[in-house]
Amino acid sequence: MKKITLFFPLFLAVALAIGFYLGKKNNSPFFEKKETSNSIDYDSKRKLYQVLDVIQNDYVDTISDKELTDKTIEQLLANLDPHSVYMPYQKNNREEENLKGEFAGVGVKFIILHDTLFVTNVIENGPAYRAGLKNGDMIVKVDTTVVAGVNLQNEEVMNLLKGRPNTEVIVEVSRGENTLSKTIKRGIIPIKSVTASFMISDTIGYIKLVRFSETSAQEFFFASKKLLNKGMKKLVFDLRGNGGGYLQIAEQIVDEFLEEGKLIVYTKEKDGKKNSAFSTSGGILKNISLSVLIDSESASASEIVAGAIQDNDRGTVYGRRSFGKGLVQKPVMLADSSSIRITIARYYTPTGRSIQKPYKKGNHYDYMMELYDRDRNGELFEVDSTIFADSLSYTTPGGKIVYGGGGIMPDVFIPYDTSGYSSYYRKIAYSRVLTEFTIDYLKKNRKSLTSKGLSNFNSHFSVSDMLFNSFVKFAKTKEITGSNSDILASKQRIKERIKEEIASGIWDEAGREFIISQTNNDLKVVLEN
Repeated sequence: MKKITLFFPLFLAVALAIGFYLGKKNNSPFFEKKETSNSIDYDSKRKLYQVLDVIQNDYVDTISDKELTDKTIEQLLANLDPHSVYMPYQKNNREEENLKGEFAGVGVKFIILHDTLFVTNVIENGPAYRAGLKNGDMIVKVDTTVVAGVNLQNEEVMNLLKGRPNTEVIVEVSRGENTLSKTIKRGIIPIKSVTASFMISDTIGYIKLVRFSETSAQEFFFASKKLLNKGMKKLVFDLRGNGGGYLQIAEQIVDEFLEEGKLIVYTKEKDGKKNSAFSTSGGILKNISLSVLIDSESASASEIVAGAIQDNDRGTVYGRRSFGKGLVQKPVMLADSSSIRITIARYYTPTGRSIQKPYKKGNHYDYMMELYDRDRNGELFEVDSTIFADSLSYTTPGGKIVYGGGGIMPDVFIPYDTSGYSSYYRKIAYSRVLTEFTIDYLKKNRKSLTSKGLSNFNSHFSVSDMLFNSFVKFAKTKEITGSNSDILASKQRIKERIKEEIASGIWDEAGREFIISQTNNDLKVVLEN
């Protein structure tokens, strides 16, 4: 359909009409009739149905109902706040899996390089693991579908491997000179929220949480118990890059840090209704020294955690100002398994601050570009570049001044580390050349490296100049080049990245995070304080 925006008022009417129809048909609570002054009267509804009938019967071109409604709903929500969105079926399904913390499949991670599907990680004790798949295998066929050399995308491959639990899929893999056929019975595969949990020192533990899903609180609890049993007296809780998830899960995690009766967060709906969450008496980490790491990609539930810790004077927040999302969304499933996420409330930290950054309805572009503005304004590098209005200041019970109106400002600012950056490094960082190089390297060295374990690898493996030069030559074959000065300037950072990639290729994200912890500047600052 061409020039759909020209017909937006018409589409809006149709979408609303269809919505009322579906709501009535399916008894959806989102569309149920409410006896309020805001209810749409009967004549208005009839007018919408009339428009729908006219389009269906008389409009000169054929218009798909699905296309009409999908694009109209998108446009309708686009004129609200930036976090009220329409989720088509496929996207909604992925989001639901992430938030549920599991999916049904074979249990492998893969990457597609040059039309070749490489297995990067086989989940231990998962279906593929039990069937004998190994890291480094190349998948060439799934059932009767050839997946090598046919330009398949990630989404297509995942759809082939996923399926109902206990159903079988035949996977053909190339391993060295051999081609093997493996029959795999699909099972429930966990999507981990805690991607890393380990002791940095004899008394300091580290937990990396990447999302707030249904399983996150339980994962966090068990990770904390293991670290406590290892002698943890201080925890570094890493929420960098965590874009959020379920509000209730954030509350449960914060509860582990606080004494009974402390306010964690409260929300306000448009009618002024206030809902507050308080800590209980069961916090297993209430006596542990706490440091929380955040950055500009820490949002929503991550900000609830950081805000609650900060406002209750419970720990120290490190890093850079968080994203600034203080809106609560309600998911509403639609008849075709798509959904909308509609903002229903604002949340506030214990001191009463809203950390939602400013936005204009319908202007989502500027809202997202605000993160780039922070970079241009120097905020990632200088603490004084962030200016908060005095009217948005709040005082914690301990007398600390905190600010609302746009994210959580950390107690200890850590400038973004750009050491080793160059135009050459940026080319590498925005390509897949490190991953490709690592895959080739692990084809020859995986067995010897794996047998020694992660701790031994960290202590005794270093990226030699010879290996670094091999990488530079490899990158050149991929048309990634740089001046001698740029290559030299970025040498140490690239060496660190190679070691991280190797660790990830063997021990998944837990391995990567463990290696990163040894050199990361943010963690270094936390540990020095």
